Amino acid sequence: MLGLLNTVLSKGNTLLTYVKDGLVMANRFLTPPKLTFPVDASAEFNGTSDFIQLDNAFSHTKHTIATWVYADSVSGDTDIFDNRDTNNDGIRFTQSGGTIYYQVNTNDTTATFTANKWFCVVGTYDGTTQRLYVDGSQVGSATTSQTIDTTTDARIGARADVAPSRFWNGNLANFAIWNRALTSDEINSVMWKTYEQVSTTEKNGLQAWYKLSADEALSGTSTATLTTYANANSLTFEAPACVQTALNGLPDITDARLYSANYDIRVSADGGNVESLSCVETELNALLV
Repeated sequence: MLGLLNTVLSKGNTLLTYVKDGLVMANRFLTPPKLTFPVDASAEFNGTSDFIQLDNAFSHTKHTIATWVYADSVSGDTDIFDNRDTNNDGIRFTQSGGTIYYQVNTNDTTATFTANKWFCVVGTYDGTTQRLYVDGSQVGSATTSQTIDTTTDARIGARADVAPSRFWNGNLANFAIWNRALTSDEINSVMWKTYEQVSTTEKNGLQAWYKLSADEALSGTSTATLTTYANANSLTFEAPACVQTALNGLPDITDARLYSANYDIRVSADGGNVESLSCVETELNALLV
């Protein structure tokens, strides 16, 4: 009888193993990725002194400016990107009191903006029409005749036409600049991609792509994907990818389980403000219960 009981228990454990493995496989293939933004890393700007000095004025009348943005606060006036010679001469993405402004010389296109949430914001100008997109949808447009002829090197995260000010308070990632106006279909494709995933056709006219992640050196040569970060030494780079790497090193933690969890986690590369990996592990393991 004892032998029979042991056999039953053994079969039961085997069955439970099959069931558990089956749930893992079902979770892996049936549960869509729970992504709230596509970037695997970002740069955190402190709102008081952080900015990135670029070495190009990006003087393109026809253009596309695209980036993922996260604001810790929408109080005050803060600049995402500034490419101006004077107040009304050039291109700028700025935020003021919960409104985001895409400025082309004297003309503004605006949209509502909130804190503590990732948004993809894109501004395009084709020489005739200025368009603003938020999360892939056009939210504003204007017919305007403008010429961009700037000489001042642009800045990410601060005002450029005077001494640095209006510092961005939050995170930025995948900042890209084209010398042409992308179509709506291109915007909806590119916004979800890393630089490596962008097609050759989509890269047509691409002038710069700044991933803004910890694995980009703070000094380097100017290329289409990296520009010298002359004033970025105090930036904190936050990377959910670090969490994924750590979780992958734990027993039985898979990408599928990670993607199925709510992992809106921000981990500072300098070790500050790090959410406990044990909490993440607990949450992921709960998916298998």
